[in-house]
Amino acid sequence: MVTIVKGGGGIGTAERYPVLDSLRGLAALGVVFHHIPVSEALAVARWDDNFNLLLDLFFVISGFVIAAAYAERMGSGFPLRRFLWLRLGRIWPLHAAMLCVFILSMLALGVLRPDLRTHGLMAGRHDPADLPAAFLLLQGIVPSLGPVWNDPSWSISVEMLLYVLAALGWRAVGQRAWIGWLVAALVLLALTTFDSALQGTGYNVARGISGFGLGLFVHAVLSRVKCTPSRALATALEALALLALVLVVGVSGNLVLYDSVAACLVALAVLQRGWISELLAAQPFQVLGTLSYALYLSHVFVIGRVFDVLEVVQPRLGVMIAQTQVGGQDMLVGPDARALLAKLAIVALCLLVAWPFATLIEQPARAWSRRVAGIPARKAAI
Repeated sequence: MVTIVKGGGGIGTAERYPVLDSLRGLAALGVVFHHIPVSEALAVARWDDNFNLLLDLFFVISGFVIAAAYAERMGSGFPLRRFLWLRLGRIWPLHAAMLCVFILSMLALGVLRPDLRTHGLMAGRHDPADLPAAFLLLQGIVPSLGPVWNDPSWSISVEMLLYVLAALGWRAVGQRAWIGWLVAALVLLALTTFDSALQGTGYNVARGISGFGLGLFVHAVLSRVKCTPSRALATALEALALLALVLVVGVSGNLVLYDSVAACLVALAVLQRGWISELLAAQPFQVLGTLSYALYLSHVFVIGRVFDVLEVVQPRLGVMIAQTQVGGQDMLVGPDARALLAKLAIVALCLLVAWPFATLIEQPARAWSRRVAGIPARKAAI
């Protein structure tokens, strides 16, 4: 079951897959939970060791969704400039806004705490020389002088590269481009099993190509094979895929296994035949999916400011919730139950903060980019 949305301005038909939105939201929640630092001495610190793999689900979903929306049209002459404009309108405005938030906060911290200055008035470990690459969405594919500004943004840099490569592939060979993507995905996944084969930005780009390529492959299969499993069978397969995903994330942390299971889960989510898919299509999960991008891009800033506040208020409260250092390394401390509750509270706060970023920046900017491209916002799905 899918929701069909008719496109305007001569762009044909696009499809929207509600369950994929929900999976994005759940994956974003897992990434947020993973990025809240906890003392390694605590058991809760080991719960989310491999939650960073949830990011690769984004790549698989993106590969499928972009193929569903553009593979046929790009091969039939859909303007490359228009495609790139729509992709930039989807991801760049909020990214640029968050960069500005980081810059202003580091300047303010440098003014208030001169001892933390590293570059002029700038506080923190980030290098202003990396900002041009960050604003140009190159921060995930070129080496940086310091930590990446707004660390999660490396993945959207890689994703923009994947959009460009996908569009060029469809323009060159049409929908058969998925074959090359699948070969590249399999080769790169094989290389990731060797510790010294891919490192740093090379490893990140390989993750993106692997997940995106598998997403294109899922689209190619489902567009050729009409699969309508019974409700009971679909539910059983969904449960099996989710269990496999939990086991891979919780036990092995193997990227090859994870991407393979993620591709199966995306295929089942697209079919939306089972009870689990029906549950994920419910309104609360849809809201979470709507907030997923804003949550992903804003959460590191929110987490950092929570620890800054704790640095100030903990001595006055006479309680030790976290080891903190303004502008430095932070971590929640024990006992385990309190650290877990603190993590969940910070996740909830990240969700609250994501709402205004989504409604005041992301969605209006996206609607504006669609208007410029001649696509009515109420009709566009991608």
